[in-house]
This record gives sequence, C-alpha cells and structure tokens, in this order.
Amino acid sequence: MAIAGPRRRSSDARTTQGPAFGPTPGGIGPPDPDGVARSLALALETARRSRRPLTLVAMDAPEGSDEAVLARVAELVRSTVRDTDGLWRDGPGSLVLVLTDVDGPNCEPALARLRLRLRREGFGTTLMGRASPAPGIGADDLLELARGDRRIVSRPHRPE
Repeated sequence: MAIAGPRRRSSDARTTQGPAFGPTPGGIGPPDPDGVARSLALALETARRSRRPLTLVAMDAPEGSDEAVLARVAELVRSTVRDTDGLWRDGPGSLVLVLTDVDGPNCEPALARLRLRLRREGFGTTLMGRASPAPGIGADDLLELARGDRRIVSRPHRPE
C-alpha cells in the first residue's frame, strides 16, 4: 500500500489552545501603577491556572525623557513583541511588559530583538530587566525582581 507523503507526527499539528490573555489595546495612556498590579496579578493567576509560562520585563526610558520619548519607546516595544504580549505604563518613565508563553532562556531571542531595535533607534540607554515567576510569587514581588534586574540596553560606543 502506498502512502502519499510523509507521515505526520501528532506534534506537527498546531495547538488549538488560545492565548492566555488578550493583547493590550493601542497606546500606553497615563501611568496607572494600581492597574498594572491588578493586570499582572490576573496574568499570573491565568498563567498558573493554564500552566503556561510568562516573563515580566520592567523598562525605564532614557534618563531625562519626556512623554514623546516614552511614547516612542512604547511604540517600538509594541511593534517588536507579539500581539499577545501585554504592555502597560506604570510610572512617569517606566513600562511593564509581559511576555506570554516564554520564560527563562526561551525569552532571550525576543529580548535580544528588543534590545537591538532600541539600540538601532537611538534608545540604547533604556534600562531593561526581566523576571520569571517562581511558584507562589505575588505580582508585587515579581515586579520588584524585574526592577532589580534592570540594566542599560547598550552603553554608548567610545572610540579609542
């Protein structure tokens, strides 16, 4: 009996499972730390319940930035990450990004693309840190871990 092509494995099929939570609507709006905490707690609970990983990224716009610079950084972040990733503004110059369905080393390709894009567009002094949730961690603790991990995306090149 002839088979018309290679056999398919069950892992070749696409998953029918939808995203853990929906995308963030366009624009970053005014700072809303309480809203960010509620959204992050909901994202953590949803990820735990559906047994899906996530990574939290805390970002600070370059020192001395105004609203236009923060809006441009947010626009670059939004156009670099997936639609299912959440982006919120939690302070005058800070953003919180939730990368869904990735954690640990699996999030590095997305973060590397983001760092390269920010550097290329002239926002290399942006601070960025990440954290993945440990079992039982709360939203506030996870956010503090990500903020504690913040580093400059790239240092300015100094000719020698």
